[in-house]
Amino acid sequence: MSIKVKWDGDCRFKVSTQGGFTFDIDATSNQALCPTEVLLSALGSCSATDVVLILQERGFEVKSLENQISFVLTESEPRLYKSANLHFVAKGTGLFESDILQAAEEAVKKNCHVCLMLAPAINITYSAKVDEK
Repeated sequence: MSIKVKWDGDCRFKVSTQGGFTFDIDATSNQALCPTEVLLSALGSCSATDVVLILQERGFEVKSLENQISFVLTESEPRLYKSANLHFVAKGTGLFESDILQAAEEAVKKNCHVCLMLAPAINITYSAKVDEK
């Protein structure tokens, strides 16, 4: 497998995957996500995928799920991610906050490849809420 990153001027790059998907990255965040935002997006989407799949495996009909990622940076340069909290907000029939938290724990500690790769360097926590709307 491979990914190609091609310079597109200034601090911009075009990314293309072996599967034919493409997206832009801009280190200045003026025209696209910056690389560290892409990293957090990977963390958020990977863990959210696992939470949805775990809840579905446990018999819940998940109607919606959002993952809001908040983070803290280190004080000194280079400013690295010190911690990240994954806040899952889900809606589903018979779904309780404890169900989401159990799924999140399993995702973060056992299933999510991105969480497992980043966890040694970043303190990853999680929280949850049931969407009552």
